[in-house]
Amino acid sequence: MLESLCAWIEKTPLSAGIQNAGWIIPVSQIVHILGLAVILFSALSIDLRILGVAGRRTSVPGMAAHFLPWMWGAVVLMAATGTILIIGEPRRDLLNPAFQTKMLLLVCALLSTAAIQRVVRSTPSLGGPRDSLGWPVRTLAVLSLALWFSIAICGRLIAYVT
Repeated sequence: MLESLCAWIEKTPLSAGIQNAGWIIPVSQIVHILGLAVILFSALSIDLRILGVAGRRTSVPGMAAHFLPWMWGAVVLMAATGTILIIGEPRRDLLNPAFQTKMLLLVCALLSTAAIQRVVRSTPSLGGPRDSLGWPVRTLAVLSLALWFSIAICGRLIAYVT
């Protein structure tokens, strides 16, 4: 079924246009990687603050308020560029186990990020300079870091796994 979908996508005029314009895929990849950098830096900043390792002078809600809009904006940007990359080279992505793993991890990472955002918004006093955050929030932060960095690794592996 996935093979049929790839064959259909490859035959569309949009896919042909992306494949024939030699600059679209490289530019999309560059923007996609820059978006990932924004996400990784944002997740690292928020999660290390939750863990009490960095940014202790800023509250957790303050840190989240600063970085989450950047993070969600980068997710939208990466979805757009990722769609372009998939349409341009559907077999390279959709049939690739590294890509499939990346997509599964992405769903989990988005859920963990949304959960962190929900906890932070529901507890505005959370994580003041002297507060100790509970293990569920700290566990979410560790999970978030592991997921986002695993996504980056899987994304890189797409070029090497067939």
